[in-house]
Amino acid sequence: MAELVGIEAGLHLRAMVEEWRHRDSIYGYPKRKVFRGFPGYDFSVPFHDRVAATPLGPASGPHTQLAQNIVLSFLGGGRIIELKTIQILDRLEIPRPCIYVPNVGYNVEWSQELRLEESLREYVTAWVLLHWLEALELLEVPRGDPFYRLVFDVSVGYDLKGISSPPVRGWLQRIRHAEAEIAEAVKTLPPAFQHLRNVPISPRIASSATLSTFHGCPRDEIEAIVQYLIEEHDLDVIVKMNPTILGYDTVREILHEHLGYRHIELDREAFEKDLQFEDGVEMMRRLVRFAAQRGRRVGAKFTNTLVVKNNQKVFSDPVMYLSGPPLHVLAMTAMHRFRSALGADFHISFSAGISKKNVATAVRCYLRPITVCTDLLKTGGYTRLYDYFRRLKAAMDELGVTSLQDFIKRSADPSGSLSLAEAGMRNAEHIVPALLEDPLYRYDKNKTEPPKVDSRLMLFDCLTCNKCLPVCPNGANFTLPTAFRQVPLLTYRRRNGTLVEEPAGQFELKKKYQIANLADFCNECGDCDTYCPEHGGPFVEKPRFFFTEASYRKFADYDGFYLPEPHTLVGRLNGQEYRLAYEPETGQYRWQGDGLELVFDRDSRLQAWSGLEEVEEATISNEPFLVFRALLDGLRQDPHQYATLFLMHR
Repeated sequence: MAELVGIEAGLHLRAMVEEWRHRDSIYGYPKRKVFRGFPGYDFSVPFHDRVAATPLGPASGPHTQLAQNIVLSFLGGGRIIELKTIQILDRLEIPRPCIYVPNVGYNVEWSQELRLEESLREYVTAWVLLHWLEALELLEVPRGDPFYRLVFDVSVGYDLKGISSPPVRGWLQRIRHAEAEIAEAVKTLPPAFQHLRNVPISPRIASSATLSTFHGCPRDEIEAIVQYLIEEHDLDVIVKMNPTILGYDTVREILHEHLGYRHIELDREAFEKDLQFEDGVEMMRRLVRFAAQRGRRVGAKFTNTLVVKNNQKVFSDPVMYLSGPPLHVLAMTAMHRFRSALGADFHISFSAGISKKNVATAVRCYLRPITVCTDLLKTGGYTRLYDYFRRLKAAMDELGVTSLQDFIKRSADPSGSLSLAEAGMRNAEHIVPALLEDPLYRYDKNKTEPPKVDSRLMLFDCLTCNKCLPVCPNGANFTLPTAFRQVPLLTYRRRNGTLVEEPAGQFELKKKYQIANLADFCNECGDCDTYCPEHGGPFVEKPRFFFTEASYRKFADYDGFYLPEPHTLVGRLNGQEYRLAYEPETGQYRWQGDGLELVFDRDSRLQAWSGLEEVEEATISNEPFLVFRALLDGLRQDPHQYATLFLMHR
């Protein structure tokens, strides 16, 4: 399955506002963990020709694909948003699962899973939502506050032919001139929010790009792509470097000898084909001059993930991509060597193994942005970002400073006399070599996997630990309140023109809440399965809700449900389709399936039936009805959470 479907901006807005006002959360992200700054502290950094309120944000990947992902990143404090990589090939077949992050991270997911048009719509929707959020002052921060300074950075790949093709060229033009797309989003405003129609929203959604290229992409082609993006699209450009730029021997020594990840098998061929260090340095020197002559800026990002052999049989592909703690050491080493060759003023952005434990040291190196992916796929999800800022503030307090600029300068020299760039480079001279001996990054500290218990998930009544909720980048997993706890399980047999009721046990729901899944937000990445303590995977075993009948019908091989109207649930259970309609006026439930129609009262007692006249003998269980009722009542009882609003009002 794994096809993502976005939601229009107006419905997102309604869901955000209602959930915040009634549940103190947005997409399940709790109010207490929303980053709203710390009074008197300035976390802002320059990024090309703009200023962002913080140096942090999500990396191009699973946290920047759908509109709600980007909003969730903002709630955690992300202010430089690296949008998921777009490319000309927008009908990809990605293995499922595609992400595995039990400690370090592995993935085979590398580009947008939406069509180009759909990606643009999601990015525009997120951009508009964040402007509306500011206008409403929903987070209780006054509009116009520096808190809202936000940068969207396009990620684009992978070769010159694709990037210069008419579809991608047009896409890049539209994200810089998005008047029409923003106007379409504004049309979706609900009646109660029409006053937001005149909120000023810049149509220049992005003015910079981070370039990602395939392994083995020639230096000349990388250079030509950067020149094209500058000349044709007037973009500042960051070139994403691969860890292979350090060379096979250096990477092997760091990974195997210093850090102890001897089980990870490198792909020597990738090192031989990838951009070499000296070639990369000379290329960037030329590009710095080229960009300056045209009033633009270039830099490098350290690093992409590291290609390794799939000797652990994590996925079906022969290779996979490593991230997390070991990549942090490799990327910081590559960053420092590269900047040392090019000079302190050379712009560096960073993404590799960032966590709350090292974010302050990365900031000291004057890297911008510092983007995060692997750590946000662990327990707590986006809320982990909030703890980054608490750690960063604590580190600043130790130096007695309240701005990042002073933090970087004073960390390098108590007098604060060095420039930001010089201070960042000097800090790195001390920080980077020490990483090789830091136990935080060694295999023996990163080999423990999330625990599993000896039980398997079922449709209802798992452990309900809720770990699967925040680890989902898309907010696809959610909870439903349990409407009833214990109801007689009955079998009805037709005898002499009537139905005879026979006891068949108990239908019992032991938990206060049940876990469910928004199928159209779920790309089956597998991350919830990694952190679920039971076997089976929430995205596989839990009830799947589709937004539309079209999605529901498209994936007919899956059990699942959709709501054609707020009080009606249609779905498949064990491959059999049923329909349940609740009648608020009478409190009755009208049940249809197998050519039969049954009417139950509010206590689930059978009141009437039809469709049995032609059947000599019939045996009917009320269990499917009770399953459907539990789901429908659960949605009805929780009308202010985003999942319910999306399902009932789309």
